[in-house]
Amino acid sequence: CASYLGRPCLSSQHVATRSLANIAWGLGNWSAGGKASLHAAAEQAVAETSEDIRCQTATASSVAPFASLADVITNLNAIAWALNFMGFLTDELDRAMYSLVATAAEMRDRLMKHDLTAPLLARRLVSRPEASIIPGPLVSTPTPRIVVDLPEMCVVHKPPDWEVDCADVGSGFLLSTYLQCRFSLSEAPLVHFEEHQFGMVHRLDRVSSGLLLVGKTFVGFNCAKWQLNTGQLQREYVVLVHGWVPLDLRFIDAKVLHIHAQGGKESSVTEQGKPSQTRLTTLGHYTLQRHSSSRVGGDEAEERAEEFQDDEHGEVESFSLVVIQICTGRRHQIRTHLAHVGYPTVTDGKYATTRAQFVRDKRWCPRNFLHRYRLGFCDSRSVAHEAVAPLPDDLASAATQLRPRESASGCALAEWLLGQMQPRPWATYRPLALAPSAEGLPASR
Repeated sequence: CASYLGRPCLSSQHVATRSLANIAWGLGNWSAGGKASLHAAAEQAVAETSEDIRCQTATASSVAPFASLADVITNLNAIAWALNFMGFLTDELDRAMYSLVATAAEMRDRLMKHDLTAPLLARRLVSRPEASIIPGPLVSTPTPRIVVDLPEMCVVHKPPDWEVDCADVGSGFLLSTYLQCRFSLSEAPLVHFEEHQFGMVHRLDRVSSGLLLVGKTFVGFNCAKWQLNTGQLQREYVVLVHGWVPLDLRFIDAKVLHIHAQGGKESSVTEQGKPSQTRLTTLGHYTLQRHSSSRVGGDEAEERAEEFQDDEHGEVESFSLVVIQICTGRRHQIRTHLAHVGYPTVTDGKYATTRAQFVRDKRWCPRNFLHRYRLGFCDSRSVAHEAVAPLPDDLASAATQLRPRESASGCALAEWLLGQMQPRPWATYRPLALAPSAEGLPASR
């Protein structure tokens, strides 16, 4: 498709924005060729879209423009994603394209407000009995909570076992129901509509915990979505993985393909996948603590020592604490990338090297050790915001079982366990610097 970018027809006023979006995605997934032509065509698309929106403003009370505005937003996002992925999205073009997205989103909000008075609206609302969806007081599952609350968007902390139901869902509690109970229809219209992804901009696996950005209105949702597609939304994680990750492993660039396969690996690294990039910093290397007979008696002490200390080959298992920032957001991207390079996440039922590894992990770590601890984003007025969530109690308790390889690893772990410091932006964490004595130690699995 890159060859088409040099043809005059793509820079003419007859080029459909949808066609340009399709070409942009193709380029982003295939090559970096034709950048200059794509950039010129994108500028032309901005001019044409601006005129289209101006014309639609006159008929904004009809139903047809609502779907048309959605197409405009989708197409501009696709173009922006491709340009950004290829490193060719200029600030000027970014501002011009986002201005159109914001205008279209404002129009959609006005149309939505008008629709809220329509008698047929109730038929489109998702109705669920609260008691059947939200865990009651006798259920030990933690409840979500709002961390940042803004007029047009919010950040919610998702505990494990809650499902981000903007896609296919499983057996978890539905996060959308919590949001619908927390916000009225007038406060946050989007969270009440499945057709608008309940306002959820991105997802997080059911077994994981952490922060999620939610759009209450179209303006808020599309502001967050634009940042997601242009690499401005900072999504950062703390993860415990198997093995001592090499300190020079800082970036994973491998395409990820998602295929729904219940009970098996749903995503894999393959050339048929979508572009996927993960940045990582290794904070520390560890083994598991030995459990002495003073804690449990007799045969049980011996059994516990074996469980926590050795793998099936009688070798001491090793682990690494890493902080991660993702550049793209594919389904199971972090878990897939880490398994691909040989360092699967702890207690991962889908991507563990072996079933036995998962069973051993489960004995000391109750769930997948992956937590989205920070989001950095801007609101619709370009004001910067940050949301942070310390390591949850269940993961912190599991992490106390770790024995540092050397002092620097111990200090890194203590920072997360003691909570004396707020979790920091990914870019401020420095990789582990091993002392010469530690570097000479024999490698463990």
